[in-house]
Amino acid sequence: MGRVSAAILAFLCIGVLASCGEAQNSGDPASAAASDASQPSLGAGPARKPGGGLVAEESGLEGTLSIQIRWTSEIVTGNPNEGVMTQAYKRVAELDCPVTSSGESASSYFATYDNPNSSDPFAATGSYQPWFNEECTGSLKIDDTYHLDDPTLAGPEPVVHTSGTRPLSTGDTPLTVETDLNRARTRYMFLSPSAGGFQQHEAPGYPAKFVTASAAPMAVMDFTLEGPIGGGKREVKVQGGMLHVDWTFTRGRHKP
Repeated sequence: MGRVSAAILAFLCIGVLASCGEAQNSGDPASAAASDASQPSLGAGPARKPGGGLVAEESGLEGTLSIQIRWTSEIVTGNPNEGVMTQAYKRVAELDCPVTSSGESASSYFATYDNPNSSDPFAATGSYQPWFNEECTGSLKIDDTYHLDDPTLAGPEPVVHTSGTRPLSTGDTPLTVETDLNRARTRYMFLSPSAGGFQQHEAPGYPAKFVTASAAPMAVMDFTLEGPIGGGKREVKVQGGMLHVDWTFTRGRHKP
């Protein structure tokens, strides 16, 4: 009798477990679709128009532009009779910039930059989709040297070394990105970031001090690439060397 009762109890327990089932799975496709219904999809990129051009993407899409700026150059000025100054620059900036797509616009965001004297720079000129950014975070690393070879001075002159890594946190808009939908191309304008607090090391005749440095020798880097927003790579000749600008675009947000 005891064995029969135990068997009945076991059967009832199994029935209760079966009727209760498992906890609802938060990863259920239907549940995920319902929870994401109010959020813009990440998307796989804009569609092509049958006659050419691009269809505007959904407004409010989030992405991240990761940018690297590398500047290497050696600038020599003067002459041996009066003195020769050599400045060597070796700088690398890394930036992560969140961007958000805006709705389609009939005027270009670059209009005032390209036509500063126009009476109506925002006149309708086509079909554009800007990607807005508020700030970027990252770092700037420098390893610079300065040397003045003065023939009027006895002995070798010192080499002044400036180095260090400083964080970058831009409070303004360091970049502008806009897709020309009719022409199926995207323009990228990056502002050269800068930071203070780099150590200029002490050398004979040069006291130690902190200085400010920028990532590039120019204030603005302006490039246009075919296609929608995406990654890119450009090399720019600068005095005494090269500037390399590389960037990738990732849909969605990510922490550096």
